[in-house]
Amino acid sequence: MGETLKIKDGVILQGLQLPMRQVLIVADKIWKKYGQELVVTAGLDGVHSAGSLHPFGYAIDLRNRYFTEAQKKEVEFELRMKLPSEYDVIRHSTHIHVEYDTKKAGIL
Repeated sequence: MGETLKIKDGVILQGLQLPMRQVLIVADKIWKKYGQELVVTAGLDGVHSAGSLHPFGYAIDLRNRYFTEAQKKEVEFELRMKLPSEYDVIRHSTHIHVEYDTKKAGIL
């Protein structure tokens, strides 16, 4: 995945589902392109909204607060383009939420 991937203290990735590994590989390359280290800020840990896929290992949050607004849009676009259509990419002010849409994939 590259030497720039970091995991925020307390983040649990044990139990992360196989489709999410592709997200880490793709995102790490994109973050490197923009000169930033990829930081995973949430995995199976934390409190999330009802229906969240985090507890099932099908969602992660990736830090984006160090990007400019223009870069945030570009990074989000690149993630959408490089990941298959089963992935949902949602940009927030401090992170990008990426989940494997289990309904599209017919899993959950």
